[in-house]
Amino acid sequence: FSQDDLKRLYPCFTDKMYSDSALSGFVSAFGFQKQVKNRSGPASELHVRLEECYEQWRALEKERKKTESALAKNFQGKKVSSTNNIPIPRLTSNPSRVDRLIVDQLREQARVVTLLGKMERLRSSPLHANISTALDKHLESIHVVQARRKDEIVNPSNRQRHGPPRCQDERVVLALAVALRALCQATRKVRTVLWCALQMTLPK
Repeated sequence: FSQDDLKRLYPCFTDKMYSDSALSGFVSAFGFQKQVKNRSGPASELHVRLEECYEQWRALEKERKKTESALAKNFQGKKVSSTNNIPIPRLTSNPSRVDRLIVDQLREQARVVTLLGKMERLRSSPLHANISTALDKHLESIHVVQARRKDEIVNPSNRQRHGPPRCQDERVVLALAVALRALCQATRKVRTVLWCALQMTLPK
């Protein structure tokens, strides 16, 4: 088929092609673009960064659970748990995925901090200073995302009253995307320090 012939088959053809990752190179070679539902550049960037951040949060949660399991196996008879009483803000009514991510990240951050404190007691000595630095950076990144999310909430209400140009809306969305990217990187670092702390805590 020529490229024009293939494009006539676009509606059903792309559905088949994009469902098979092995054929993605073939799709791009013929110039097909996967349709994105009414997303501008900044909105598309925000979506990508949010997905990456969720992926890192899920990985952190999984690795924290594996760390708890490893500690319980190696220190039998000692209570090793990340359960804590650190207050976590509640979700607002009709929360967005960003709002949910913020609460999930804060909850997981508190669990990791608690678990690292247990590790220090198990090894009877403080962990390396870089570990607490990474945790501080992670918490700071969560708070920056919170602030950018508040800006995003306030901006539409301002637009209704004053009608600022669209470019201002896009700047707010891009700022949130940048904050999510930083949070993604900080979460990945916390995964690394959690593994390092485990290696320093396990019996030789």
